[in-house]
Amino acid sequence: MRVEVRPAFDGAVMGAELPVRKAAAKMLQLLLSLDLPQLWSHQGLKFEKLHGMIEPVSGEQLYSLRVSSATRVIACLRQGPTLVLVSLHTQHDKAYQK
Repeated sequence: MRVEVRPAFDGAVMGAELPVRKAAAKMLQLLLSLDLPQLWSHQGLKFEKLHGMIEPVSGEQLYSLRVSSATRVIACLRQGPTLVLVSLHTQHDKAYQK
């Protein structure tokens, strides 16, 4: 699977504390080793569709992935498959706000 990183995600990772940066790097390494069926079924990542949430720039469906117990990534999935990492949220509940 291909992975693309949006500037907002990259900036949030770079501005995060060291444990979050390390967890994000570990997650990215894992994502690069998975195919799409493995992503859907991976227990640690908890990849899930965010119902009713659409990426404003592309109009694509948004999904959530777990980085740590408190940190989530918002992503969209393109054909190919390509996973686009849109944003990083260090507070779990704020990741799901529109």
